Amino acid sequence: MELSIDNYKNILSKDLVKRSEKCIVRECDEIEKNKYQAYVDENDVSFDVTISLNDKKEVLHHDCDCDSKAAFCQHKIALFLYTGKKGKKKLPGNPKKSNKLDILVNEADIGELRKWVKEILIKNKDMELAFVHHFSSQQNKYTPQEVKKLTLDAVKAVIKNKRKIEAGEVKKIVDLWTEIHLPIVEKYFSGVTDVESFKNFNAIVESYEEIQRKLSSSSNKMIKYLESLFDKALISLNELQHEDDWKLALGYFADQIDVETFDQRINYLSFLEKAIGYNGTSKGRTLIDKLLKQYTTCDPTKFYHGKIYTETLFKIVLNNDLFDAYYKVFKPITFNNDYNELLIENLINSGHVKLAEKYCWEQIKSNFREEYNLRYLQFLKEIATLENDEHKLAEVLKYLFPNTFDFDDFLFIYSRITNEEEKKKWRSKVLSRARQLASQNLDAIKFSFKLLEFDNKYGKMIDYINEYTPYNIILEYAERIILANKKEFLKTIFNKADLTYDMDEEEAMEAIPKLPGLLKKYYTESEIEFSINNALKSGWYHRPNMLISFIRNTKEVKTR
Repeated sequence: MELSIDNYKNILSKDLVKRSEKCIVRECDEIEKNKYQAYVDENDVSFDVTISLNDKKEVLHHDCDCDSKAAFCQHKIALFLYTGKKGKKKLPGNPKKSNKLDILVNEADIGELRKWVKEILIKNKDMELAFVHHFSSQQNKYTPQEVKKLTLDAVKAVIKNKRKIEAGEVKKIVDLWTEIHLPIVEKYFSGVTDVESFKNFNAIVESYEEIQRKLSSSSNKMIKYLESLFDKALISLNELQHEDDWKLALGYFADQIDVETFDQRINYLSFLEKAIGYNGTSKGRTLIDKLLKQYTTCDPTKFYHGKIYTETLFKIVLNNDLFDAYYKVFKPITFNNDYNELLIENLINSGHVKLAEKYCWEQIKSNFREEYNLRYLQFLKEIATLENDEHKLAEVLKYLFPNTFDFDDFLFIYSRITNEEEKKKWRSKVLSRARQLASQNLDAIKFSFKLLEFDNKYGKMIDYINEYTPYNIILEYAERIILANKKEFLKTIFNKADLTYDMDEEEAMEAIPKLPGLLKKYYTESEIEFSINNALKSGWYHRPNMLISFIRNTKEVKTR
């Protein structure tokens, strides 16, 4: 069911509608038939919102630049309700000229009218710039310097010397840009192979980047404007009939990624990535080669956008199945584990295991926190396994095991320690670590019980049953623990608190119903009841745990 002004109360929650009513809608424009754009203010923050309706006034499309993940945020609903107020009432953002206005304009003295318009324009620099641009004879040729001045002047006309731009001011700037840039971008789009036209297009992008560095705003209208220019440029580029023209036109963008001055155009790099993606490896290979050649002549760590530069090129290489051709070009980035892991994974898959191994140890040595080493140690385990090098594997597992508590890895290491004293010390060390981490690591809990099982020390398991031990693990070893220490098990299991780490309630409720039957196999009803009563009376913990509650509830049901 599509959302409409007739059914919104049945679809939307009352809370959402209430929150939307606290928002203020302003500068609402009907930019196309049934397509509305406005600023919606929530407290001190403004959001750009767009709503499209069909002829039945049902919502077709909607967009808001807030962070909400919901299908409809309060800002969209505010604009939606605003458009539906009083049926066909005209919105203030798009009024028709009244007859009174027509009469006044027609009857006004030309001299007085000109004087009044001039005074208004002097007071409103943005209107003055738009007026001058509109009524001046259209300039056919621009230099990049002129384009840049026009672009920056538009900003200054709106905000003067302010550093922070309000949402409404951003809209005015973008509206001005749209008008003053029109002849410049149209000329470029109609001839994307012309280098002079590209220089003017580039001047617009440079001006935008300069503004982004100096000014701040919560609105994303500027970046959306720039993206719209790139989208139109991509359409023109894709319409080129000859491959050489395509390479030439995109080469202009690549040349602007100036590694000599450490000034990469990340916007251009993303644009090139998209262009190559649309046209495929065979057509884009020459351009990719050019980008990678540029990259090899620089040190990306010296760039402000060095990480993004590396990651984007790496993505281009992977997406075009060119990793084998360029695997030596890419190096790990310190503390950038996602990228590093992808690089090492591809090195291993491509058979370059020595280089992958080198990179793994480099990152392990540079990391300050042990948990960040886990993936690199797993790669080293994979490499040692591929090389069938048991000695290397044992050394890697010594580092890896305290993070994974993999019991098979423990057995592998344990079997290769020849000195009995050293073997005993290492076993005690890892068991102690597992016990220390029981409050935050389920694998550590599982390992402790598996190791005690390996040593056939089922009675000792009672010491490891505590508030962090899941019921499914208790159930797994319960019968063997009872046979080893019947009296203590009953006391321990009823005195256990329910603070199980990351408790899976579904798993717990699957295990708990099976425990009473097992207990009845080895204990009398009176023994079980006596132990429950003692558990509830003794110690600081008087609240019954999940097992006691289940037994009591089951008994109540039976007596009814």
